[in-house]
Amino acid sequence: MKKFALFSILAFGLGLASCDNDFDFPNPPGQSNPQEPVLEAPELQLSNVAGTATIDLPAVIATDGMVRLAEVLSFDGLEEDYDFYFIGQMAASEAFNNAKDFETVMDGNTITANPDVLEAIYHEALNTIDPAARTTYIRFKAYAKNATSHFRIGGTDTYYGQMTASMKPFAPDFTVEEKYYLIGTPTDGAIDAAKAIEMHNSGISPYDDPVFTCTYDISAAEAAAGFEWAVVPQSTLVAGTGLVLAPADSEHAEDAEGFFKDSTLGSFAIVREDNTHLFTVNVKADDLGLYEYSCKLAIKNLYTPGPSNNWSPATSQMLYTDNYTTYQGFVNIENEFKFTSAPDWNHTNYGYAEDGKLTTDGSAGNIPVTVNGLYWANANIAALTYSLTNVTTLGLIGDATPGGWDASTALTPSADNLTWTATVDMKGGEYKIRANDAWDIDFGGSNDDLIFKGGNIPSPGEGKYLVTLNLASLPYTISFTKQ
Repeated sequence: MKKFALFSILAFGLGLASCDNDFDFPNPPGQSNPQEPVLEAPELQLSNVAGTATIDLPAVIATDGMVRLAEVLSFDGLEEDYDFYFIGQMAASEAFNNAKDFETVMDGNTITANPDVLEAIYHEALNTIDPAARTTYIRFKAYAKNATSHFRIGGTDTYYGQMTASMKPFAPDFTVEEKYYLIGTPTDGAIDAAKAIEMHNSGISPYDDPVFTCTYDISAAEAAAGFEWAVVPQSTLVAGTGLVLAPADSEHAEDAEGFFKDSTLGSFAIVREDNTHLFTVNVKADDLGLYEYSCKLAIKNLYTPGPSNNWSPATSQMLYTDNYTTYQGFVNIENEFKFTSAPDWNHTNYGYAEDGKLTTDGSAGNIPVTVNGLYWANANIAALTYSLTNVTTLGLIGDATPGGWDASTALTPSADNLTWTATVDMKGGEYKIRANDAWDIDFGGSNDDLIFKGGNIPSPGEGKYLVTLNLASLPYTISFTKQ
């Protein structure tokens, strides 16, 4: 009979010792050696015993039980004197990106795991604190050892028993709802579901992104009267009564930013300026039970001053938005730049806090790049985050182009990377524009208004054309001049 060992990742990191009383194995080399000895086991097979039912980790923990995951069906072809163990690996997707290792314990031929271990790995691998059950992807590394040797079965790229398992983790010590709404002047001071303004977060779980926003165009009359606003969760809107998030005290009701508290209907923040405003609230309370909020004029575009435009916001490339929270667009960058909320330096300026993070601190540094050139930029002014993708190629693709839908027809950039041209033999059909010969960044819609991830664009017709793609200003456009 094959022998199976209990296994701990900690023990593996320090050197393994068998938990089998009949054997005394020496510590094998640590994992730092990338060239682990390999043992082939073509007949090793595992089966999923977790089933399709959701694994309720808190319930299992409450019973001091173990979670059964897989069963070893066959070890044929392996020597009898080896002791075997498995390391589990959990990820949020079948591609096993950001996969995290976890320890397992053998119960006869069954691979089990401690639910406390799975709880910790679940949050790390899926990067979430949402209490809802989610599908996890699990697979196993297999190892064998005896008194003198230690092996990775099948090699470093070999995994066994790939499976899915639905898991429900512990709920965090706070509750947020899926939807929140703005009430006040738009609802005539009442909790009115028909008139309330729905707020939105980034689209992921509100536990993982509890920042909700909406916009409202405050009229001059509403501003003169004092535009009132507060925030309620969906449960309050449905019931007509309940939790209301409103200013912590009347003294600060007109502050553009501050803290709401758990309140009741009748307490409102007040805005005395007309025009479109962006309302933001973090629906996860801080340690004092307060909810951070802000109300600011909605920013229509972000500007990108830097060396490429002599630090002039007015002549820089603009990022656009359809929600006044997330912004995107092309930017030609030389060494560094900043985002500004207006075509000048007199409003909100967004600088570098750390990679991927922005700050509005006036002393913030410039956002650096290591390679000069054209970038596709994204910024979230509520979460104060950004990302930059270097664009090295732009081209036409589609059945109207020489390469069809299989290969881009390259365009050539100008010195400032904002005008791209080529002479192209076009056919009938449709086309799109994409960057970096991939589909992460592509544009469609129409020639006069190129839209990120827009639909296919009809061909200008058969013939040879001078194609000119203009990224210098919004909207982005493309023209075809017949040759």
